[in-house]
Amino acid sequence: MSNKKIVLIDATVDSLTVSWPSVAGADRYVLQFKPALASELEESSSSADGGNGAYTTLSENLRTTQARKRNLTSPGSEFWFRVRPASDGGGDSDEWIGHDEPFHLLTEEEERVRMDAPSATADGNQAAVVRWKTKVSPGGGGGGKGESEGYELQMRENDGGAGWSTVAPRLNGTQVRKKNLTSRSGYQFRVRPAAVPRDEKVAASFSPPSDPVVGRVLSEGMKRLFSGLEDGTLLRGTKSVSVGDALAGSEFVLLYASAHWCGPCRQFTPQLVNWYRSVKSSQPAGSAVEVLFLSADHDEASFKSYYSSMPWLAVPYDSDAREGLMAHIRVSGIPRLCVLDGRTGRIIEDNAVGKPMDVGRWRQLAPGK
Repeated sequence: MSNKKIVLIDATVDSLTVSWPSVAGADRYVLQFKPALASELEESSSSADGGNGAYTTLSENLRTTQARKRNLTSPGSEFWFRVRPASDGGGDSDEWIGHDEPFHLLTEEEERVRMDAPSATADGNQAAVVRWKTKVSPGGGGGGKGESEGYELQMRENDGGAGWSTVAPRLNGTQVRKKNLTSRSGYQFRVRPAAVPRDEKVAASFSPPSDPVVGRVLSEGMKRLFSGLEDGTLLRGTKSVSVGDALAGSEFVLLYASAHWCGPCRQFTPQLVNWYRSVKSSQPAGSAVEVLFLSADHDEASFKSYYSSMPWLAVPYDSDAREGLMAHIRVSGIPRLCVLDGRTGRIIEDNAVGKPMDVGRWRQLAPGK
């Protein structure tokens, strides 16, 4: 297990959060720590266990690959950790997993000036928007240290032993969209000012990590349903958006077959608009639902005029997928609002027009929920 290492996830003035790789066959883990002595710091730490000083056992029954040690004393001091796998049936390993350099607590000054944890929100297909706030200097004034020089952003997979890697060494804004988030374990992000302040010799400490975020994906069932889209894009207003970014993670997709020439449609559409805007303003229900317009208008000009009153997605009028989707849900009359299970593409409400528009009820109707 020499290639396995404990990594530091976060440090404060009195706590250290560490993580280590999972070990095949392990039912639990034994975690130990000890203060780093000055004599040990002068020696080589290639053994990755911090020397031979006495360790204190934190737990012999950890069932996860991450732990936080609180109530550590002396801000700025350093500590070693080591962990070994264990089996409930006996035959525990005597090989420890360690790290090459001691982990240190933040000093009170480092804690005082470091930035708050960023937020990370799933956005589209296997992507997330990461946002952070400028650290305001004590006593007011214009922003924190390094504000004008940008920010360094790092990320890690939320998996045992995964370390931090730099997304960008210098970002000028206070948000970024990160793509290709493929891990089902999710990801964490942290940030700090990119520049070293003129009155300091080392870079600022990183912020605490964000809560883990899992990139949403378009289900295989929905991919098959929309495979007829020639270029794989839908409309949102006048702009094109990929099917993945538009529908990934949607719990329910409502296919709305309608036309401007249809009187009952013109009566129902404003009701649907009000409901859609209401549900989109609420969380988490807002991210659970998307509406997709399937035009039954006689020409593209009528489609564009009617669609301009709608706040949701639409299949392009000239796309063969529009008629294919209407055939799939067997449209024989309009208005028609067909509720699909976003996980499978299966129909769970044949026509929601005139019925309660209740996400909770749809969850009860969806198989496996």
